[in-house]
Amino acid sequence: MTATPRSRRLRTLAAALLTTAALSLTACQTGTAGATGAVDSTQAPAPGTETTGTPASDEPAGEQPSAGKETGASGSSGASGKEATKAADRKVARTASCTAEDTEVTVAEAPRPINHLLITATNTGDTACHLYYAPYLRFDQAQAAVPFIEDSKPQAVVTLAPGESGYAGVLTSTPDGAHPYDATSLTLHFAARSGEGSTGAPSRPALPGDSVRVDSSNAVTYWQTTAADALMW
Repeated sequence: MTATPRSRRLRTLAAALLTTAALSLTACQTGTAGATGAVDSTQAPAPGTETTGTPASDEPAGEQPSAGKETGASGSSGASGKEATKAADRKVARTASCTAEDTEVTVAEAPRPINHLLITATNTGDTACHLYYAPYLRFDQAQAAVPFIEDSKPQAVVTLAPGESGYAGVLTSTPDGAHPYDATSLTLHFAARSGEGSTGAPSRPALPGDSVRVDSSNAVTYWQTTAADALMW
C-alpha cells in the first residue's frame, strides 16, 4: 500500500513525540531537583551546603588561630611594650636616696626673708637620686632634729639627675623664740624612703659666718626643686 503524504506526516510527528518522552524520563532519573521540579545536574550547591575538599581558609586544617591569640605585628608590639615597661621599672628601682657620698651640701645665709638659711644639695654622682621628705638637721649637740614645716610638703618627691640641685629653707629664729644661742656646727642626715630614720653617712656643711643664732622657733622645709620655693616659709 502506498503511503500518502498525510500518513507520512503523522508517522514523523509520532516519532518526535516518542523521542521527547524518552528524554524527559531519563532526566527524571539523574541530577538534583530544581525549584520547579525540573532536574539540572549542572547547578552548584546552594550557599551553606556542606561540601568535601580543602577548607576555604588559607591556614592548614587544624592550625586556625584561636580567638584572642596574638599573631603578626600586634603580638610583636605587645611584647615590645612589656619589655619597655620592665626596663622603666628597673630604672626606677635603681634610683635610690641621695646620700652624702654622692651629694654635695652647702649652706648660705638668705638675703630675705631675714633669719633664714638656704641649704643646697647637688647630685655629684653618675645616676639620679631622690631627696625624700626633709633633711634631718641638728645644730651643735641638740637633743632632737629640727622640726619640719609640714605646709611646705611638695606634691612629688624631688629627684636629682647628675649635676642637678635640690633646696631646703631653714628658719633660724624669730622675735618670739625661746632659748636663743649661737650654733657653730650643723649635721645633716638624708631621710630614708620609708620615712623612718636616715640613710647613709651624714653631711657636715660649714655654717656661714662660722655661727648662726638659733632658738626654739627653728624649723626646716621639705626638699624643693627651686630656691624660691624653699624660702617661701
